[in-house]
Amino acid sequence: MYPLGIFIGGPTASGKTKLANIIHSKLPSYIVNADSMQVYDQLKILTNKPDFKKIKHFDHNLFGFTKYPKKCDVGIWQKETIKLVKKKKNLTPIFVGGTGLYLESLTNNLSNIPKVTNQTKIEVKEMLKKEGHESLYKKLKKFDKDYASKISKNDLQRILRATEVRVSTGKSFSEWHKTEKKKIFKKIVYVIIKEDRDILYGKINKRCKKMVKSGVIDEVKEFNKNKIKASHPLHKSIGLDVFTNYLNGIFSLEECLETFMKETRQYAKRQLTWFNNRASQAIRLEFSKLERYIIDQAKL
Repeated sequence: MYPLGIFIGGPTASGKTKLANIIHSKLPSYIVNADSMQVYDQLKILTNKPDFKKIKHFDHNLFGFTKYPKKCDVGIWQKETIKLVKKKKNLTPIFVGGTGLYLESLTNNLSNIPKVTNQTKIEVKEMLKKEGHESLYKKLKKFDKDYASKISKNDLQRILRATEVRVSTGKSFSEWHKTEKKKIFKKIVYVIIKEDRDILYGKINKRCKKMVKSGVIDEVKEFNKNKIKASHPLHKSIGLDVFTNYLNGIFSLEECLETFMKETRQYAKRQLTWFNNRASQAIRLEFSKLERYIIDQAKL
């Protein structure tokens, strides 16, 4: 068990990275990325990775550590994070990102689910190939109705994972989650940046326009040269389809930008909903109050 973990969550463009950098400069600490798109080494502009040339004196970790087309998920991220925490045990980790499940995987402590064997993964993939996506989800609803209700029927990655656990252990995800978990941090400081929605949406629009000026269209054009199946998680990046349509002559630049801003605002709304429903232990404060709150809590 480690003394302290600081968690900064919230919607895109709310100032999470800025706050993390401020806290990092005040405490013996390091920053850990908790954004499911920023773990990849490509689409740096579109996924809004920090400009490390400007903040090279900060200790940032797990940004771009997954080489595309390899895939990353919450389990892989959690494993890499635990290794990092063990390595930097004399410093305080500051986890920052808008992927609530990543943060939740640590704030809710570690599950005791055994590792799934490669043989089981192969077996489940054969089931998928033979029976289809929809059939697997129907089976999941039968043996783990609770977990199935929490995920989308189109979330193949989580459906496969839940099925693998069931095949491997004979117990469902929900049953494993009810068992005693290993506590990682003695104390957790978890904050969500609170902001007026109209102001947040204004910041999102401004950021989207800045991305276009920074060369995101050329970045997408280069990325699309990869002949990778669209099922890869990185292909779910907000704006990828929009800019691809522009490059294919389907949208004008003005239409492209308007759609990009709209989809990003909708994504922020979904993030807000997730954090409101799932991050009940988090403190919600305005940006201006969070620095003092986190520093005070860290010293208690």
